[in-house]
Amino acid sequence: MLQSVTDLARLRPEASISTQIPEMVKALGVLSAIFTGLLLLMAIHKPALAQEAEDSPDPVYVSYVRQDLSDPARARRLLVRIDRAALKACGAMDGLSIPTQELIIRSDCHHETFNRTVAAFHSPALTHLAGAIDPWIGPTTQEP
Repeated sequence: MLQSVTDLARLRPEASISTQIPEMVKALGVLSAIFTGLLLLMAIHKPALAQEAEDSPDPVYVSYVRQDLSDPARARRLLVRIDRAALKACGAMDGLSIPTQELIIRSDCHHETFNRTVAAFHSPALTHLAGAIDPWIGPTTQEP
């Protein structure tokens, strides 16, 4: 059961430098192929991130006071300010052609930004009023 150190040394194959070089070259080739593939994936992924950043609206701030959420007349004026801010966030500006302005007004960006902003106030009255005068679907209720 006991083996001497010299017996163990004889059982192990001797590794020479000449047999290790091809294995090292093969391993380096595999590693360089993996590294090159990762670089390509990173290069492809960067433009996609830039495109996503271009599609998101720029932040535009809307000021309000607490009475804007409770008084119906003030809430309507707040909705007008929210609508203008949503248009601005989606690219509307002075000097655009009328067809371009119309595209922005009817865009999903404008519609979604307006709705998300109204929802962010967490005011049922403001949400109801915005739904009642939603310009994309027309008036849904009769206002007194």
